[in-house]
Amino acid sequence: MNNPIRTTVLFVLLLTFTARATAQQGLQIAAVFQKYGKQKGVTMVELSKEVLDAYRMSLYKSLIFKDAEEAMPTILRSLETDKKKAKKVKEVVSSGQIRSGYYQLPQLKEDVNRFILFKTGKKGAATLIYIEGELDADDLVTMLFMKKE
Repeated sequence: MNNPIRTTVLFVLLLTFTARATAQQGLQIAAVFQKYGKQKGVTMVELSKEVLDAYRMSLYKSLIFKDAEEAMPTILRSLETDKKKAKKVKEVVSSGQIRSGYYQLPQLKEDVNRFILFKTGKKGAATLIYIEGELDADDLVTMLFMKKE
């Protein structure tokens, strides 16, 4: 016997998974999130719908590496490929290596801006962030640099 409520819930869950799976569509960093997201020493963060809505985002994913030495070649290769598609690129490069980067990607659909943020830290730490949503570049800068009270 097929319960219509159960079928509807399953359908909605599948749609949600499909939407998340295609969120980084066509980007090399998607493989970085997939490969390192569950590894020891790496923290993956995805924000809840309530938090996303408050900041006019539809998706926020980050990877925080305690020690990114092993992952760095993969991350840098992915950034090099993805930045070729970017509308806006701002980077800090030291000794030929990207230390931090801001990449605004073309919209996949109207009113959905996409950003990749990357930063290396002390003792081999690194953070990689992917954001999608209605927020624009100015909103993102304001959010990143607003003072915490």
